[in-house]
Amino acid sequence: MVDPAVLERAGDLKGELVAFSQRPRYERAASEFLDRYGSGSEELDEQRLILLWDCFVLEHKLVNGRTVVEQFVAANPQLPEAEREMLLGWRDVVQGPFEVLRRDGPALLVQSLVDDLTYRVRSNMGPGIFRRTPRGSFLIARLVAVGDEWMLSGPITLLRAAERDIAYGLAMDMALRTPEAVFRNPDKLALAWEQQRADRDRFVRFFGSDLVVVPGEQAQERLNAFYAFCREEILGRPEPDGPPAGVAVTLSPAMVDSDTVALIYDETDGIGFYAEFGLVAQAFANPDLLRRRRWREHTLQYLHDDSVEPMVLRRLAEQDPDKATIVFRRLLKRPKFDWSRDAENLLREIKPDYYTRPPRPHISPVSERLAAFVAQQ
Repeated sequence: MVDPAVLERAGDLKGELVAFSQRPRYERAASEFLDRYGSGSEELDEQRLILLWDCFVLEHKLVNGRTVVEQFVAANPQLPEAEREMLLGWRDVVQGPFEVLRRDGPALLVQSLVDDLTYRVRSNMGPGIFRRTPRGSFLIARLVAVGDEWMLSGPITLLRAAERDIAYGLAMDMALRTPEAVFRNPDKLALAWEQQRADRDRFVRFFGSDLVVVPGEQAQERLNAFYAFCREEILGRPEPDGPPAGVAVTLSPAMVDSDTVALIYDETDGIGFYAEFGLVAQAFANPDLLRRRRWREHTLQYLHDDSVEPMVLRRLAEQDPDKATIVFRRLLKRPKFDWSRDAENLLREIKPDYYTRPPRPHISPVSERLAAFVAQQ
């Protein structure tokens, strides 16, 4: 349990942090943030404003790449190390609908509908705030760590037990949009990797390889057929006549209009779709094609587009490392570049964002109750 003095200090620090964020130096950044995420409304209600401000202070990266809370810690070097660590830990906010399990002394035990973990929650305003949170109700809240417990951060919204479907819908949306929230639970992370391996196996059995190149105009049709194959195998029955229900991915018009699309299901990076893969593959097979604008532009795009993972370039280059060396020398104007020697350093240089985060599966497993909720919709 957290010492009451520590909780009180956490509340004081939160107040100091909010006051720090209201300094003139942050006015422009805060205004732009509120304009962007305020849903275009002319005037935000107080609860929505507090919620957005909490996001701005703890999670939003400023133009210098740092958050307000990071700059607060840097501006207060006199803070004890434990308090500095706690403040920096607040960048990792736990959000979402939580089901209220029960009161536990001055705390509230809740279970996340997203990651299925249980959190012991405190409020720096005292336990009285939990009087209106009966067992079976749902909280829409943000939590930050204080020791081995959690403190409410920002406003909360209470949903009655009868409003379960609203809470489940919010949880499902979060699980799909932000898989990282699901992966707080190590069991779910392990399950996601397992499910991704099984899904990749189905892809290989359906297409005959983990990489297939198809005409752009056929790409959506082939994907639809693959997902129908997956559902039939998982459900144990064929699709009904007509278009497949619940197509998992809809390709963009630009993707469909391209000459070729590569469908790749990588062990780590999951399934991906890459426009004009055929042109780029031709350039790696014959670097002289880079003298022609179309081949050069698309190959450069593969280098600089963050949606093209390093593994795509590796797959192209490993067909012929000597020719890959020529490709990168010409595109980057680096006459001494050698793929066999310099590949890893180059990929880290041109795809830095990819290497700043740990590998994560692209499948987000949901709990049985959320799956049952979706099946009923």
